Amino acid sequence: MADVGIIEGEKLLIQIGDGATTEVFTHPCLINTTRGITFVTNMTETEVPDCDAPSQPAKIVRKARSLDFTITGAGIVDKASVLAYIQWLNTAAPKNAKVRQDTTGANGGWTGTGKLLLKDFAITGERGDYQECTLTLVPAGVFTWAVNP
Repeated sequence: MADVGIIEGEKLLIQIGDGATTEVFTHPCLINTTRGITFVTNMTETEVPDCDAPSQPAKIVRKARSLDFTITGAGIVDKASVLAYIQWLNTAAPKNAKVRQDTTGANGGWTGTGKLLLKDFAITGERGDYQECTLTLVPAGVFTWAVNP
């Protein structure tokens, strides 16, 4: 029996560019507990009747209309990062980004490169505990996906 090829959760990196001429991409310290990426195919659905037996249930034919993905992240608030994320949300400007499964291609590694928008950013906290944050990032255009060398 072969074991499942596992990858640690912290190997999923959401790297945001700093906008400099020689851009540096770093994983936000705000995303320090949970991170995820969900891929979606938006579809059209058409019911196609059977011409020989119109009283029978039709079959459903689906066709891809668009592709999308959403990135979510959460963590204990990194107080040095909060203002920058509030300002990013308020500018509504996309940032260069890389979404990366930080392993080599033979071990499942891949990288997506493109622009992301900060869709939402929340900070919560209870008395006697530390603040936490959640955020959602969405693509602002086409991403290029490639295997890591």
